[in-house]
Amino acid sequence: MRIIAGKWRGRRLLPLKGERIRPTTDKVKEAMFSILGPQISGATVLDLCCGTGGLGLEALSRGAQRVYFVDDSHRSLTQVRRNLDLFGALDGEAVLCKAEAVTWFLEWAEPPAGGNWLLVSDPPYSTDVAGEILVQLVDRAVNEGFLGAIVEHDRHDQPVVARENGPRIECRHYGGCGLTIVRPD
Repeated sequence: MRIIAGKWRGRRLLPLKGERIRPTTDKVKEAMFSILGPQISGATVLDLCCGTGGLGLEALSRGAQRVYFVDDSHRSLTQVRRNLDLFGALDGEAVLCKAEAVTWFLEWAEPPAGGNWLLVSDPPYSTDVAGEILVQLVDRAVNEGFLGAIVEHDRHDQPVVARENGPRIECRHYGGCGLTIVRPD
């Protein structure tokens, strides 16, 4: 696992040994961040189900102002802290939150007025977490400051999000991986 662009380009992340974490591949990560593009610079990024922090660290490397790393595993967050320290992240750039992703997102207070935010998430494939995050995201995507979101999931388990109006939703596939992309309308 490595950072693919930005100030930490080429730096390798410390893996979490003994855990069944499925890191986002470089190909999928490149696709995700190409879709999000320059909006990352200066934004607040929510990395839900962060694992070792690969997506959030990629966002910081590409100029995100702050990243919330959210995971319900103490071991994962300890590894995120080690990676942040290894890369020399500045105080205030990262907030580590030990919580279940959907519950945390429901309770998250949005950035201050004028703050822009993005969401990236790579939840475990064998759960309904991707769909639950997307349902909550569609409700919040009408809020001021929302720039976009990408949620990774198994290609064959594409979450269905019912909505009448609201953000644009599309899905792209990369091998066995699916990316559901949510953008403001």
